[in-house]
Amino acid sequence: MKRGALRLLALTIVLAVLSLPLGPWLVRESQLDTPDAILVLGSHEHERLPSAARLAARWPHARVLLTEPVAVTPFNCQDCAQRVSRLEHLGVARARVAVMTPRVRNTRDELQVALGWSRRYGLVRVVVVTSPYHTRRVQGWLSALAWPHPVGVRGCEVEGGLARVWWSRDYDRRYTVYEVAAMAANSWRDGVNPRHWFAPSAPLAGTL
Repeated sequence: MKRGALRLLALTIVLAVLSLPLGPWLVRESQLDTPDAILVLGSHEHERLPSAARLAARWPHARVLLTEPVAVTPFNCQDCAQRVSRLEHLGVARARVAVMTPRVRNTRDELQVALGWSRRYGLVRVVVVTSPYHTRRVQGWLSALAWPHPVGVRGCEVEGGLARVWWSRDYDRRYTVYEVAAMAANSWRDGVNPRHWFAPSAPLAGTL
């Protein structure tokens, strides 16, 4: 194939990828009311904790569950030591907050630990709070782990909202590329059947 044809093919592929609505595809929420617990997944605490606090005010009887990484870094837990105080400052009583054990390494670990807590303490209805572009992978892991109860998955509010074109802003571009790569890695490394990334959302409120 001539060099000009190869360049045209490469350009066509790039344009095709850029035209895909990857950002909107990754946002996959499901609603659930009156939960027993609000699970806040780790990292991006600056946007996830305020959203969790608003939900905690809406559902005052729900526990607020936090995870903690095996090795804490600025990337997986921006300010672990201050999270409970931050939630308290946002109006969530300290007694409502639990930092779960054991420590975790990834999204799968977080959901597995939360599932163990839900069984131990009878927390049947759980709402997961995470970043919008992370919601599809969370839904996929819930499907792969065969979570036995209805789960709500909510994307937190992002400053400035989400970009209409996923590659047009740094936040959206980085997060979208990361999540697509993470799903591929989870399927390749962890053996997750790709069908879970396309599985129906967690059951909605009222399905019990």
